[in-house]
Amino acid sequence: MGEPRVQKRRRIFEAGSLAVLHPSGPAGGFPMVVSVDQVRDGLHWFLGCCDPIARGESLIVELPVADDARYVTRATVAASSPATFALKLDPDWERVQQREFVRISAHGLPVRVIRSSSPPPLDGEPSGDGFESEHDCIHDLLDVSAGGIRFQSGTEYEPDEEVVCHFELPGSLCFMLPARVTRPPNAAGEGLGKPSVAVEFVGLDENQRSQLLRWVYREQVRRHREAARREAKP
Repeated sequence: MGEPRVQKRRRIFEAGSLAVLHPSGPAGGFPMVVSVDQVRDGLHWFLGCCDPIARGESLIVELPVADDARYVTRATVAASSPATFALKLDPDWERVQQREFVRISAHGLPVRVIRSSSPPPLDGEPSGDGFESEHDCIHDLLDVSAGGIRFQSGTEYEPDEEVVCHFELPGSLCFMLPARVTRPPNAAGEGLGKPSVAVEFVGLDENQRSQLLRWVYREQVRRHREAARREAKP
């Protein structure tokens, strides 16, 4: 039998689209999240510098597609300067994963989950640390993606329940995002002791999604480098 056919398709990749660039060689500094500035003469132009990838070198472009899979294609750096660079893309995108966004562990970070039935806070009423009720709870994050989060909770949540998630990521902005419960508390696993709840964000704009993507991939690079340094120590 021959090898299974790889599912490929053409994708619309226009100005304003988000992409994640991965090196296909040993160069460091990636992945990086970028937005297409313009499409001209068959090239996709981006603001900023793509160092350490030089002109003529290749890389992998990942396209996160909302409500779909993730797609990748190969590209060559056609032009590069300190202020802008251009990529020549293979027009055929390969579907690589059913899951929409890459997730990364976020153990130890708190998330405040506000249920839709929560009464609005009064002026002067505490709304952060130290304030908790059945409608307004502080939980421990388990993982984060640009599409949603998962957290530990002994509180009962209903499937499709609407909530607002308020959390801050190290080195990033503070997020307050509407979400819906996609997986209510399940059996405790991995020795964590509490059930976990998964939610997906609702109505994210491109700026919010870009900030989350940038943090996830930047954190991946940071952790990889830390692990490499530890392994290199005698």
